[in-house]
Amino acid sequence: PPPRGVFVNLLGTLVKPVEGRHFPTIDDALFYDGVLDGLFRVTQANWNLYLVGNIDSVAFGEQSVDEWRTFQAGLHAHMKSLGIRLRRDYTCIDNPEGVKGQDRDSVYLLPGTGAMHHAAQADGVSLALCWVIGDSTTELVAGWRAGCRLAGVRTGTGVTDGRFHVDPELTAESAASALGYIAHDK
Repeated sequence: PPPRGVFVNLLGTLVKPVEGRHFPTIDDALFYDGVLDGLFRVTQANWNLYLVGNIDSVAFGEQSVDEWRTFQAGLHAHMKSLGIRLRRDYTCIDNPEGVKGQDRDSVYLLPGTGAMHHAAQADGVSLALCWVIGDSTTELVAGWRAGCRLAGVRTGTGVTDGRFHVDPELTAESAASALGYIAHDK
């Protein structure tokens, strides 16, 4: 079968939002219950794992690029130490309306579909077989536009942000539940 991928939103889906939208150090990050086990299970079931999300705290100058990069490196190392194989990190720290230095457009800025199409081109994933898991309509509508399957979760904003209208194929209490379902998807 063609390669498959799971695109998972970072903040609000994997990691609990913190006051001021700043990312903590990796040691202080609060992951939703069971999500790391779920990530391990999908990668063991031969799904490519991709992280997506708009990192507005950096784009709008509430947190430095260095703080974000430290968190990101810690996250990648933590996932690797748990046997979670991250294929690519498409999280985006730019926004055309952001502060100087971060005021660039990016193909990875959601609800754009650049992450999904890059994965299809670079890794050969079939987007029709891929899943996008998110707690907001921003990442879900990006997945819908790219032709992916959608899993909305009730953590974070709980897909009630009202920014876009999208009907996910799967609605789950958490990313852990969605990942469990996807890991067994044949």
